[in-house]
Amino acid sequence: MRFSKILVLGLFALAVSTVQAAEQNFNVKYRLAVMQDDQLRHQIQHQSYGFQMEIVNDTEGTKPEIFKNGHPFVTASKGERYSVRLYNPLPVRVAVNLTVDGLNSITGKPSGITDGQKWMIDPYSSITIPGWQVSEGEARRFFFTEKPKSYAQWQGDVMEKDLSANCGVIGAAYFWNQAELDQYYDNHPIYRYSQSFSTLSPSRAKKECVPMISNGSACAPSAAVDSNFNLSAPQPQEKAGTGMGEQESNPTIQVAFNYDTGMYSVDQALVVYYDFANISSPNPFPAEEFAPEMPSR
Repeated sequence: MRFSKILVLGLFALAVSTVQAAEQNFNVKYRLAVMQDDQLRHQIQHQSYGFQMEIVNDTEGTKPEIFKNGHPFVTASKGERYSVRLYNPLPVRVAVNLTVDGLNSITGKPSGITDGQKWMIDPYSSITIPGWQVSEGEARRFFFTEKPKSYAQWQGDVMEKDLSANCGVIGAAYFWNQAELDQYYDNHPIYRYSQSFSTLSPSRAKKECVPMISNGSACAPSAAVDSNFNLSAPQPQEKAGTGMGEQESNPTIQVAFNYDTGMYSVDQALVVYYDFANISSPNPFPAEEFAPEMPSR
């Protein structure tokens, strides 16, 4: 049993979007309740769910992605403000460890894939994270900047560590409680009859947004961790990073949550790389009339 001491809930949820996003298909195990001829029985099921993450530009919306070196990639522009939108496809709440440049988006510290403080998302819902969470009510905006001006570089200087090595990558790892998932299907059994066996899908994604409401109790912060969410990208010629921008209201509450299932390895998590475009515009017809002569030897 894994226990996350602090989970943060954004108080504003968004409806599911149809825009293409970075997606990781994950094989979810659950115990399906089957009512057959008025007799309840259970069977273990495995179903692939698509977990999604979007990088959202303030003015242009979801940033288009390409595949580069086998991973989703977005092109960054210097000074560009952005948010990270996370979707929960499950019928139960999930906790998400969101890291930017290897730093936990809530604590601003290096985060292991399970150790970092997490955002909670209600069933069939989504949240949008606008920046580094600096208090219960405020965040400081994410924006793309040069690596030397990044928040990771600043944190590394403070901690006397090379934290900027992971600049250029955003990661999200999802976790949930297996008992809650099994209980959901116990409360929503499928019905089968001897004369006509149903083949209905055990789970259907809802189209409407589920309001984000919680009365969870607050907990003491967990200890700082040094293990990196090791998602370093190949080194390009010019490296982008994420800075800490202006303040923005982002009300949150803290709740306790037990999780024991989810994405415990980096290859299971959602990962999006980013960097500046290498723009080069050579002129094939420069303003020269003749080729200059080299001096004779």
